[in-house]
Amino acid sequence: MNTLDHIRNAFNRVVHVYGKRPAVALKTGVMRARIVDGLQCEAQEEGWRYLIDMPVDAGGTEKGPTPGVHGRAALASCLAIGYAMYLARAGIVVRDLLVEVQADIDYRGLFGFDEVNPGYSAVRHTLFLDCDATPEQLDTVLADSRRHSPYLRIFSEPQSLSGHVVLGPVPRG
Repeated sequence: MNTLDHIRNAFNRVVHVYGKRPAVALKTGVMRARIVDGLQCEAQEEGWRYLIDMPVDAGGTEKGPTPGVHGRAALASCLAIGYAMYLARAGIVVRDLLVEVQADIDYRGLFGFDEVNPGYSAVRHTLFLDCDATPEQLDTVLADSRRHSPYLRIFSEPQSLSGHVVLGPVPRG
């Protein structure tokens, strides 16, 4: 089985299962991030571990990418994978696909300048795509992919968010 068929079959199988048993699709991702040295942070979810740090001029050691790098990677990779899935589902052979994410930020916000937004002021994404489909054939497929992109939604719309503090011994593991 080629890659296109593998992706299309997997996509259709998941749609079938989730259509018959929606409860199977409900998940809660749990990521834990622990400071291990200075500003170095180890983030872990299931068997995946990531070292996250800050630049030297911000007090870190640059032993890992910053949280912002991970956030932009989440958006770029989510878009790229989503496009690949939806294009495969439509039977469109892709020779090359790249998503570029650009995000504008004023770092003064991170360092306590109250008049400056600590988040991004603008985020842009560009799809570079080499395939045989016409723009008309791509319009619906790409629009469907963007409409169903989790991280495009997270970046573009407010989400419910809550937090709390637990004082005392920190969980291990």
